[in-house]
Amino acid sequence: MIHLIAAVLLILLLLYVAALYESAAFAFFAFLLAGLVLSAVLLILWRMKAVTVHMTIPMALAESDQPVGVHFCVEAGRKLFGKARLRVQVEGRQLPGKKVTRTWLELCAPAFGEETLRKEVTMHCAGGYEYRLRRLRVYDWTGWFYLTKGTDQTAVTQLLPDIHELPLQLSGAVRSFFGEAEVYDDLRGGTDPAEVFQIRAYTPGDRLQNIHWKLSAKSEELMVREHSLPKGCPIVLLLGTKGLERQKPLQRDRFLQIAASISFALVDAGCPHIVSWYDDTEDDLVRMRVEDEERFYEWQLFYLTARIKRADVDVEALYAKKYSREAYLHCLCVEPKLTVRLDGKQWHVFSKKRSLGEEIGELQLYL
Repeated sequence: MIHLIAAVLLILLLLYVAALYESAAFAFFAFLLAGLVLSAVLLILWRMKAVTVHMTIPMALAESDQPVGVHFCVEAGRKLFGKARLRVQVEGRQLPGKKVTRTWLELCAPAFGEETLRKEVTMHCAGGYEYRLRRLRVYDWTGWFYLTKGTDQTAVTQLLPDIHELPLQLSGAVRSFFGEAEVYDDLRGGTDPAEVFQIRAYTPGDRLQNIHWKLSAKSEELMVREHSLPKGCPIVLLLGTKGLERQKPLQRDRFLQIAASISFALVDAGCPHIVSWYDDTEDDLVRMRVEDEERFYEWQLFYLTARIKRADVDVEALYAKKYSREAYLHCLCVEPKLTVRLDGKQWHVFSKKRSLGEEIGELQLYL
């Protein structure tokens, strides 16, 4: 647009000089430039109606410091009289922050048909990232004149935090925790009569109440029901909100690394646990049971896509009130200010300057 305005001003200046000095040469150059600009504008308008650009990010999850491919599908619905130069403005924002970075990317539209172009973006801090396609510049054949049209397309990707090894020791009470749960142990029997673990032959010491009389009559030997063992969650891991709105990307990255490292240490030790956080969309706590790597990565994906704006929510008090009848042994709460509390007491405050991997490796968590 600036180049077009400059060209129009130059045409007016040439016409003024031509009239002032009665110069046919200046008038000729003015009309020649006017014809060039007019043809360029008509070609750009033709291309703007014919060209559409769609932005997608195929990778829903990515790792830090690894390039993420942003795909631009450029489609020419009409013949463009040669390839067309394009530029797109992409706005990037880390969720839930408000700071926006804008970048112009060079693209090229095919003379006719569809073409997918891949641009790489590298992110360094964990979290959710939203990319928005806001403006499209279409150029003429010279690559000098252009017009801009607005567009609004959004693509989202999640950057997983790095995981650090946290030394962890579980007590016998945690390992043999018995609590109400909808999930039962596949390898061990228990005392929950709501679910049958297996039916087996009677052995001395079995309770008479557990004898399966009908099956025993058919098999002509005593058979007993062995009840199931609920796989309760002895540990609750809460993600706080205090100070979340003032977090910088690097601090949020460290906060997520701490939470993920604790959760992974519990998974690696074979300890089922609950991960819970406050989501403004639900206006309530969201919680997930985590007992394997699949669920470990799943809770991170759900958390990174959550809308968390309220910073005045006391997650610990809210969880204790809502699930007051639920049995568990320990509650860990990770706050955005890099503070970890264990059972309501401060366990550790992480430094903002030290290497997080080294600091976590020097700790010892006893549960």
